[in-house]
Amino acid sequence: MAICIPDINGDQHSSDVAEFMQKLFKHLLAATTLHPSPPKAPDSPSGWSHELLDVCTNAVRMLIVAFTNITYISWDFADYCTDCKRSSLGCGGNIQREEEILKRWPPQYSPTARVDEPRVIADPSGRIITWILPSIIPSHYQDKLYQAVCILEPSFTKKFHEPEESGSWRTDSAYFEPDNDYISTGLANLSPAWYMAGHKSPPYTTPFLKRSEGHEFLSVARDPFAVVSGILAITHPRQYKMAKEMKERIIASGDCKEALERWPMVFTAISVISNRESPFHRDLHESWKWFDFLLSFGPYDHAPLYLANLGIRVNNPPGTICIFGGRALWHGVRRVSPRVTLALYMRKNIQKELGIQSAPWMTQHEYNSYIGSQRHNIRRRMPKDMRSVP
Repeated sequence: MAICIPDINGDQHSSDVAEFMQKLFKHLLAATTLHPSPPKAPDSPSGWSHELLDVCTNAVRMLIVAFTNITYISWDFADYCTDCKRSSLGCGGNIQREEEILKRWPPQYSPTARVDEPRVIADPSGRIITWILPSIIPSHYQDKLYQAVCILEPSFTKKFHEPEESGSWRTDSAYFEPDNDYISTGLANLSPAWYMAGHKSPPYTTPFLKRSEGHEFLSVARDPFAVVSGILAITHPRQYKMAKEMKERIIASGDCKEALERWPMVFTAISVISNRESPFHRDLHESWKWFDFLLSFGPYDHAPLYLANLGIRVNNPPGTICIFGGRALWHGVRRVSPRVTLALYMRKNIQKELGIQSAPWMTQHEYNSYIGSQRHNIRRRMPKDMRSVP
């Protein structure tokens, strides 16, 4: 039976959602801190479902809570990243070098502290290192993502190597749980436009996205992915703007035009990871100054994410988005299943090939003009609910 796919411009929908969420964030931030002339609240977009409007509004409210709940580390994050570059850390597999970094830049919390609530962590200069957004994607939107991943499931990569064989840890069978009733075990990497290994231009679309199943996948996940774009527009506006320019530049060239117009979010790559543990590692293909998103869902209680350089453990219940630079922080996730993780990111080689200016650090000062007289509403200390954990 043929699959009926609606004709949807996912790119435009994503932009509309992001614009609404960013305007609402500025309005609510100003109102929260008693700004004398807060920006006008955006009108409710016509044609949107009440469901989408509610999800966007609730996500923005959580982002306000996180932004007004800032914890500051004691050392300069840019200097730390410079030291990491000089140390040739690679993908984080050199434990000795990583331990040396931990000695030179001691984690803020030792023993590890647990994060259970929305929070931003920044350095003394206001550079934002991470946003932690517990269960920001509600259960009914997680269901949409699950339905989309089930469409993708037959295309999962299942070629894993044995631990004693050479190869990346990402496909090492030792880190995967067996299939379960919720979802089979495997991997898939999707992008509407990226470069094949060893090649530059023209960009390449993942074959799955060209098929009817790929179109259905994007249609089902359209609203959750658009909300993710809105979250990036708030958490790193300049990276969002850069990513938009990247997409527009490629579309204008005629390369991957249809795939990019269907693609319903601003991130240009997704890794779908099912039932896998992630040992401590770094992600090499992104900028030190950009954010990646990790979004997990499934019938589990929590899947602890460890950010070793900060000394924190994020409990990571279903629907949580953890935002940080995968290259900058040595991170890992415990073995928990059934669980699907979406790693959302963008490749630096595309930005460089297009000649687009790279996004700088995200700082809390990005929103200074929207903060009113009640700056003390932005909390600066670690509350008691960040407990030490074994």
